[in-house]
Amino acid sequence: MAAMLAGSIDGDRGDAPLLTVRDLRVVRPDGTPVLTGASLELRAGEVVALLGPSGAGKSTLLAALAEPDRLRSRGFTVRWEARELRAGVGVVPQRGALFDHLDVAGNLRLALRNALPARPAHPEAVAAWLERLRLPADWARRRVPVGRLSGGEAQRVAIARTLAGGQRILLLDEPSVGLDAHGVTALAGLLRETARGGAAVVVVTHDLTFAAAVADRSVYFDRAGASLRELPVGGAADEALARLAAESPPPPGADGGSRRRSNPLLPFAVPALALRHAPAAVRGRDLLDVLPVVAKQALARPSIFFAVVSVLVGFSVLYVFHRSFTTGSLPLRDEQVLRLVGARHIIALAPPLSGILFAATSANALTAWLGGLSLTKQTTALRALGIPEQRYLWLPAWVGLVGACFSLAALFVAGMVAGSWLYVSSLGQPGAFDLVAGPLLDPTAADRRLMARAALLITLYAFGIATDAVAKGAVEKHASEQVTASMVRSVMTCTLWIVGLELLTLPLVLG
Repeated sequence: MAAMLAGSIDGDRGDAPLLTVRDLRVVRPDGTPVLTGASLELRAGEVVALLGPSGAGKSTLLAALAEPDRLRSRGFTVRWEARELRAGVGVVPQRGALFDHLDVAGNLRLALRNALPARPAHPEAVAAWLERLRLPADWARRRVPVGRLSGGEAQRVAIARTLAGGQRILLLDEPSVGLDAHGVTALAGLLRETARGGAAVVVVTHDLTFAAAVADRSVYFDRAGASLRELPVGGAADEALARLAAESPPPPGADGGSRRRSNPLLPFAVPALALRHAPAAVRGRDLLDVLPVVAKQALARPSIFFAVVSVLVGFSVLYVFHRSFTTGSLPLRDEQVLRLVGARHIIALAPPLSGILFAATSANALTAWLGGLSLTKQTTALRALGIPEQRYLWLPAWVGLVGACFSLAALFVAGMVAGSWLYVSSLGQPGAFDLVAGPLLDPTAADRRLMARAALLITLYAFGIATDAVAKGAVEKHASEQVTASMVRSVMTCTLWIVGLELLTLPLVLG
């Protein structure tokens, strides 16, 4: 195991810095400078503590180092005179941001499969990384949900995942949050050991005791001067503490609170972007990670609801038609009414009702799930492993939603048939199933036109709802209110164009 890790971490031990940035300038979307000409060097084997008051822009600096293009897409200006990278950059957000749809071993296997070059992801390799970070090796062979880990264990798994993915520059955002004194001490020792293994570590922290225990160098983020100042080693904690106490509170929303610019063309691009990554997703077996989650949320969970609602709709709609025709001024016999209505109410109502229910349940669940991954920084951790969201998340979410929509529409039709059959049977009519399902199994020319329209509409709804849900869920979220807003907008949008398509296509069919 030691040999396996030596080639993974040690790499190039030359004197050249792993990261060099000169004259880095970062400006917020409102024109407020975050940094005006900062420089930073990171060398293998060292730990740098980044100190400063809340709102100064420390997390923004990490984003500028790791994902400058992502920061620009949110309206920030990011420029530098020079930027040299000699190793991969891995971000470890607060509390590790472990992928909660995978267990501990699954998190490490994902990193190993997607490392450059790809590394074996067998249990022995996973166990080696677990042992390297002082975690139980038997977690490699049994399912350990990440939700059951303590804060310290989650941080260690996140660091192991980052290193297993080949990243030697680690950027940790407030890693000591939520840890007790023993956990802070253990984490400090772990980061020192990680650096000695050939990594460069940057730690954003407000905990001066932790910074003093872990850091070789301490850098203070001077908000007033929009600059970085290296602190003397001996007096780093005292000086930083004095500056933190003297700083005035930041203006509301100053620390990167801007929203990512929404791209109105994103919904139209989702299928193309997702399908472009399909070959790589199949080769990397990434679909096997996410498709079960999509199937559970978009198909398995709502299926009972769809079955119950469709039976009730089939029963009640046929009841209304039957009562309307048999109790009017010119009442018809039961058999005449049932043959007249047949399954036409099913053909007419199944597409819009199943589509609206699908948008409100399955698609909404996936929009919330994707938004939650962004909100908890899991997408940040994913990109830090070099894994595109389009391949790992968008593709299986979109494909799974399309398949779930067709499946639930078929279930809705079957439920309406069952509900209608129950009503006809309650009237004591012979051949109840033939009366209800006859137009579906042996349609007339008029029925075939209606069925063709229904098939076309269900197809449009499946692709359209899936595209809209993934597009709205994929937009970066910074607050839970944004997740809720995206869910509401998705349901409203889908409902409006479902109603519009229904009204537009009826005249084409009926003349």
